[in-house]
Amino acid sequence: MEAILLFVNILFWLCVLALVLGMIQPWWVFWFLDRQNRLMVLKYYGSLVVLLMIARSILIFLTDSMGV
Repeated sequence: MEAILLFVNILFWLCVLALVLGMIQPWWVFWFLDRQNRLMVLKYYGSLVVLLMIARSILIFLTDSMGV
């Protein structure tokens, strides 16, 4: 369970970093697309941040309730 939590934490912080960098300059995270804008950054990375935040909180709750 701790390995899964670590993996989700790493993905969460990478998505937060990509979200911040994409808000500054969208080309930095969507260099492979023809169109880059901040709305696309919010749509993709923002939704991933929210989903991973929910997954993190569930995993932290399960880890604490198991007494690990």
